[in-house]
Amino acid sequence: MIITINENIRVWKEFNPIELSFADDPFDPFDSKRNLARLGFIKERIAIKDRWFDVITPSELVRSRSKKDGYYRVVYIQINMENGEYYIGKANRPKWSELKRYYGSGLKFASKFKKYKDKFRRFYIAKCETADETEQLEASIVDKDLLSDEKCLNLVAGGGGTTKRSSIAESSEKKRRHMKNHPEQFQPMLEASRKAFQSGDSPALLARSQRIKEVMSVEKYREMSRIRMKEWKEANPEEYERAKSKIVESIKTPEAQEKRKASLSKWKKENPEKHQAWEAKRIEACAGEKANEKRKASLKEWREENPEQAKANTRKRANAAAVKLCKEVCMLDLQSGQVLKTFPSQHAAAKWLVENGKAKNMNCVSSISSVCLRKPCTTGYGYRKKAYGYDWRFASEIGSKDNVSNIDCTLADC
Repeated sequence: MIITINENIRVWKEFNPIELSFADDPFDPFDSKRNLARLGFIKERIAIKDRWFDVITPSELVRSRSKKDGYYRVVYIQINMENGEYYIGKANRPKWSELKRYYGSGLKFASKFKKYKDKFRRFYIAKCETADETEQLEASIVDKDLLSDEKCLNLVAGGGGTTKRSSIAESSEKKRRHMKNHPEQFQPMLEASRKAFQSGDSPALLARSQRIKEVMSVEKYREMSRIRMKEWKEANPEEYERAKSKIVESIKTPEAQEKRKASLSKWKKENPEKHQAWEAKRIEACAGEKANEKRKASLKEWREENPEQAKANTRKRANAAAVKLCKEVCMLDLQSGQVLKTFPSQHAAAKWLVENGKAKNMNCVSSISSVCLRKPCTTGYGYRKKAYGYDWRFASEIGSKDNVSNIDCTLADC
């Protein structure tokens, strides 16, 4: 059965729907095609200027995605079954739902379709593998002769070009170059963003920060960031060193240090349990067995490479320890308890005893220490009260320092 729509469009049906509806025997067990036709699956073909195309049913089309990129690429015809107007177009869509919703983009057709949507019927007449194939097929169908038909709703010939969209990376790079070349156009936007950022925590800003944290904490995006940073460092070593130095300098500024302290204090108050776990982890990383072994190996290697600097550091640490640990010692008269002399350290007092012939060697420092600390006597009776004919006390334990005569003693004497 052939239905003539107009001079250029004809529709062929394998069976006449009217005859099928009035048939005496609705089902014939030996004629499967007729049975399917009675269920609505009638094979159809469409002739466009005597060029025949098999109509593709939706059930066939939904399983015919392009093997190259997974897109649905089709050529279709929309026919107004009442007045014979028609429109031929192409579609390239990644999803079946998008293809079903797309009816056509021609201006003249869109106006007609809006008014007579129920009158139009769409036929898919070809499926293609690539966008270029759909362009070529549409160009071969919709030509100047077809456009001269008053029933045709196409305004231009087919094959107008493939829409090639840029990738996200290409679009971002294009925008970046444009903003760099025209900074004056974006100054108001940047000022508004800076003002909004510096105005304090707002619900929108907090929500945005939370979304960024959730996304960037995913291991996938963290790995992507690590790869990008590694590639950038290898490609720009000098720029990386400059950026690193700049970051280190900015961290050392008083403003940055105060800001970090305030932020850490706030976080500790709000998250005591997390802070406790973080502190334990930090101590383990700094003072754990593995950290100590690693530190020892690194320090040994450095000492071997820098012997002079290592010696200087050793002397510096010894002097610092002496300053920190040296305590002033007072020599007191046993009878009156009056302070006779004050020494900057026990070693200085021992040196004075040796120089004045009251002691034989510097080992007398242990006796001075025993008296100052009030250590128990070896005999078991009380504690030691004198050494070399004098009582000894730490200056910090004596309330009055009257009649004190100091002796000259440098830190080297400690």
